Amino acid sequence: MKHLHFLQFGCIIILAAALFSCHKIGGIIPHNPPETSASADSLSDILQFNDASKIEGQIPGGPSGSSLKISFEDTLFLVDQVKLPIKFLHTDTTENVSGIFLQVVALDGGSAGYYYDVPEVKDLDSSDTVSVIMMGIDPTGWEPPLSFNIVITPYDNDKNPIDQAIEPVKIMPHKNDVKNACGLELANNDTWDWVMSYIDSRTPFFISTPEKVWGADGQFINGSCCNGISIYGPCPGADSANTHLHFNTFYQIAGEQITFYNGNTFDRRTVERGAVPLPGQSDFCLPLEGITDSYQNETLYHGTYTTGPGFIMPDIKALGDSVVLNMQTQFSDPPGGGYGNDGGVIHYLDCHSLVLIQQDLEGFGQHLYKIYHSTIAEKWFDFN
Repeated sequence: MKHLHFLQFGCIIILAAALFSCHKIGGIIPHNPPETSASADSLSDILQFNDASKIEGQIPGGPSGSSLKISFEDTLFLVDQVKLPIKFLHTDTTENVSGIFLQVVALDGGSAGYYYDVPEVKDLDSSDTVSVIMMGIDPTGWEPPLSFNIVITPYDNDKNPIDQAIEPVKIMPHKNDVKNACGLELANNDTWDWVMSYIDSRTPFFISTPEKVWGADGQFINGSCCNGISIYGPCPGADSANTHLHFNTFYQIAGEQITFYNGNTFDRRTVERGAVPLPGQSDFCLPLEGITDSYQNETLYHGTYTTGPGFIMPDIKALGDSVVLNMQTQFSDPPGGGYGNDGGVIHYLDCHSLVLIQQDLEGFGQHLYKIYHSTIAEKWFDFN
């Protein structure tokens, strides 16, 4: 994990990425769990990860009592056919999470015959305090709601266990009913906060979160030192520049919040951060960093939305999806700022989570999954 420090955005819930419930089940599994090691193997086979390897045998043991925090409270909720982020907060640099070992537990006291080694998402390693693991499930052959336990052992850069805990997991039935008690319009005008967007079928894997810093390594820009005078460009009479400087530039989509109102209107807020190079104000005669101009842009939007039947591509329809959210922005402040969001196919919707699919209409199957959570405040919970 890189150690790049950047401004933190206090109101985003990407740091509360996994979906959680409010009632601890204490390890008691209420619905069709794996009863034997053989059934635990069968359940393990339908787990989905962004990148993982299977290892035969028992999961390595780990210590307890670390200062690690995790992004769900009592139960990890997963959505069928969509990978969701599990996040670890490690303010102690000696507890930097580089990945996890994970194994399904059976009721008879045994466990699956193998465990997973799941590394953190490499594209999200620009934060020095948060590590992200992607996990999903294809519940084909198992009828949700489905609950089971897993053992999670976070490990460090050398794959030494940092901690270990048993965590309950629950798979909910497919939900995309916008007219239920927890539709798009949340109680008390609560806000949907953006958690993550990703394209699973793309190579390389594309992912974006409010934590991700694009271009975190900065850039080199050519210039010249002409007899002790700095020039952005070549020296007079020269064909090319004779030196260069490093500029600590970056770009970050630091957050998006959407509030849907009764009456089919919505408000939306986006925050972007970054730094642009100022080579004309930098000194190419000194071995220093180039000068940059940091910015934070906040854009407010207002518009109308509709939900209902619409064009859905066959592979998405096969997931059981039938409702399309269309968002029409009427104006923004400042005008023309920010970036767009026109909705998508509603794949999952309940009181805590919203998963939209932006269809790849060009037919390459590179659909963009957009995950939101109905919590404004950043939340972290003790790992064990």
